[in-house]
Amino acid sequence: MNKAIYLRQMKPGRYDAGHAIVYLNEMVFENYLPEDAPEGMEPATAYQYEGPMTDGGTLIECADFSRDSLINGLIRSTYSQTEEDAIKTHQIMILQDPNHEKASEWQSEWARFCVIRQAAIDYVDKWLAE
Repeated sequence: MNKAIYLRQMKPGRYDAGHAIVYLNEMVFENYLPEDAPEGMEPATAYQYEGPMTDGGTLIECADFSRDSLINGLIRSTYSQTEEDAIKTHQIMILQDPNHEKASEWQSEWARFCVIRQAAIDYVDKWLAE
């Protein structure tokens, strides 16, 4: 993973026809002064991002720049569609048989998925509100 620090908050943007670049894992630093700051530069608020791209960004699949596509792209950066389908199928199986031998494992799996999904929704809603 690469980290990058900016003196402005980064926003998601279109990368190419099928992808968007997003900036995740934001850390805010108050009174930041880069080591190589020019003489006389005043401390400022800085934003650090971490991702696989050299600029700290993360590429996600995104057919269009809509809320749904951005949320889906963020979820896909963690779970493939097949993995998500399996997680949802396990929930249906629990409804049919709450005493299934893997019910506890599947409930934990569902809880992890819900955390990732909610984080994706929160990121996108924050971006679109700004």
